[in-house]
Amino acid sequence: MTLSLSSQAYLAAPHETLAALVAGNAWFRTKMPILGQIDLVTCHAAIHAILKDKDRFVVDARHAGHKSPFGMPLLPKSLKIMADNVLSMDDPDHARLRRLADAPFRRAAILTQRRKIVAYAHELLDLMETDGNGDLVSGFCRPLPLKVIYGLLGFRPETEAKLSRTLSNLTATDSPLTMLWGLFRLGHIQDMLREEFRVLHAEPREGLVSELVHAEADGQKMSENELLAMVFVLFVAGHETTTHLLSSGIWTLLTQPGAADAVRAMDEEARLIAVDELMRYCTPVQMTKPRFVKEDIEFEGRALKRGDRVFGFLAAGNMDPAEFDDPLTLTLARRPNRHVGFGSGPHVCLGIHLARLEGEAALDVLFGRYPGLAIEGGADNVKWISRAGLRGLKRLPMVLR
Repeated sequence: MTLSLSSQAYLAAPHETLAALVAGNAWFRTKMPILGQIDLVTCHAAIHAILKDKDRFVVDARHAGHKSPFGMPLLPKSLKIMADNVLSMDDPDHARLRRLADAPFRRAAILTQRRKIVAYAHELLDLMETDGNGDLVSGFCRPLPLKVIYGLLGFRPETEAKLSRTLSNLTATDSPLTMLWGLFRLGHIQDMLREEFRVLHAEPREGLVSELVHAEADGQKMSENELLAMVFVLFVAGHETTTHLLSSGIWTLLTQPGAADAVRAMDEEARLIAVDELMRYCTPVQMTKPRFVKEDIEFEGRALKRGDRVFGFLAAGNMDPAEFDDPLTLTLARRPNRHVGFGSGPHVCLGIHLARLEGEAALDVLFGRYPGLAIEGGADNVKWISRAGLRGLKRLPMVLR
């Protein structure tokens, strides 16, 4: 099957295509910008296997015979530093960094943030009304997760302003080449963060960055490179996934008969369950980071060699009828729901509880505030981002009423 993961036709209605992929073959091969030709596993059970089996599949390519951590021979110094991040490490370093960053992202800690998130949501909608901005992506879906993650990280205002200009432009781009060029120019951002760390060493204050600077696990602190990589990952992962979940989720609720009114009638717990179903149905991050085969193995009917690169096709796994009853149907009360939208295994999304809460609070405020909320010009009057591997809206014009 020939399939462009960045085409507007696929992004607007991917579900039947994905279900056909799962039914047809355990493997799907496609071509991606920068990455070239890649192989993805499509079924739910196989995706769980590659994400959980750290003895056969690793995230650091050096553990599978490559010379660089990402399996790419030419990397600038600034990007090599980013290899020391929690998403790109195997144990024991992965487990150590995860312990250092874990506490603020536990469910009990995150739930205390709900009042702030609700207030942020109302502020942004007030601003949209005042400015006459009808685009929900630029006015709400993108700035809400940014405000939340900045509030958690606790940067100085001057650092926050500089980072916001640079990094939000980087993650907002459609172009993989523009994004790659931005990654090659991370040096000045790293210098900015190093200065922030020096200030926090001398003057600790409230916020996750300050906690990370001073945190210890088994008597060890993070190295400066590990701090740089961790803060970068927390910023990008802390807002981009949620941005796309909100935009695609809101569009879905407004285009599925009765879904918006169903959300309006829900309590907090029911909305959290609905957010999980939107994560399954929309799958804003369509595929995993690459896993590298540690030793020659047989997997899902294919002989894999040491160093081979394998991806999990999360969007396809979430349409697998072997795991989900009637997977093509949006079922907001679906339980159980073992979707892989947040990943699985030791590298499961650190911010899973934060993303769920942001989604729940955003839907509560938006649909509660506007009983006549509608897409201006109809369901097709939208623009999907064309960066392969993601599913979210670039533009979502709304009538706020």
